[in-house]
Amino acid sequence: MTRTCQVSGCSTPAVSGFSPYCPAHRSNFRRHGEADQKAITKAQVNPYLALVKARIAKNPHSPAWTTLEARWRALVDHAEHIVAEYERGRPGPRIERLAAQEIIKIGKSVTARAVVEMAMAMVMMRELHPRHFRSDRAFWVQLGRRVRGLTDLNYGERYVHATGKVKRCYRALSPRAGIVLGRWLAETLGVGGLHLARLEQADHEKKLAERRNLHDALSKLS
Repeated sequence: MTRTCQVSGCSTPAVSGFSPYCPAHRSNFRRHGEADQKAITKAQVNPYLALVKARIAKNPHSPAWTTLEARWRALVDHAEHIVAEYERGRPGPRIERLAAQEIIKIGKSVTARAVVEMAMAMVMMRELHPRHFRSDRAFWVQLGRRVRGLTDLNYGERYVHATGKVKRCYRALSPRAGIVLGRWLAETLGVGGLHLARLEQADHEKKLAERRNLHDALSKLS
């Protein structure tokens, strides 16, 4: 009996084997962390990145930023240790090695501040508007994708015969390595984004209270 894709609203037959998804949703699952997860674009994360940069500009001398940058550099050191152990012939999880290689690549081509800002922006996005992410796994994958997107090293080009043009394409990590990469970033830098999200929520609630007080005061005028 032919099975249909398990994604809500999709009536396409599932692929053969054990996958519960159609080819398109299976590909989406591998690329984005969940079958129905959409890629988080630069345009979507830019407003949160602006909030992060504004908060940093408001507190330029806070040791929080240098501490977060130091945490990132420590993660790069950890990644280098993983790769070095592999090169010495010592066994270790291949998935972690792949994630470590990506961390090293990012560390060599992107400033620590840029990584910290992007990671905090993504965490803020999740805290303030969680509907953008279907699960923890999807968030980790999208976090890794956006941090990897800070460098052009993860993009390639391919010739499209139908159009006769060269198309720029993103080189995705393996699904499991992408999850490990994103989880490491969240564990290392997520605390900064969580705190900034709480500050934004507090500011929003303060503005709402001020509006209510003004409305109450105006309503009592005779």
